[in-house]
Amino acid sequence: MSINDTPYFALLRARLDFLGDRQKLIAENIANASTPGYTPRDLDAAAFERAMAQAADGGRSGAAMRMPTSRVLTRPDSETTLDGNSVVLEDQAMRAMEVRMQYETGLSLYQKGLQLMRMAARAPGR
Repeated sequence: MSINDTPYFALLRARLDFLGDRQKLIAENIANASTPGYTPRDLDAAAFERAMAQAADGGRSGAAMRMPTSRVLTRPDSETTLDGNSVVLEDQAMRAMEVRMQYETGLSLYQKGLQLMRMAARAPGR
């Protein structure tokens, strides 16, 4: 069994993949802030969190816990301009910052997990 197949690392990897995909959508939204008729898109975070909770509670093996499918939602921000664009840069910037902080937290947990695995694998007395 690979370290990457352990439930801990599989869940973290799925979370990091989700956050990376979400960040890409947010970047697309920001890039299309001036596109007439553009409606921002985001991933269904609530559905992803439910899938992750089920995977964690189900005790499935890491191989079975691949990335839960994330549904892309089209949802306007708080305002819509006259040309039909509903991207609010401030809202998107806040989402991007939240995702970045969550990604950094997940990455730190992944690194700490690797450090613990290395420590556990060391010969006694080292």
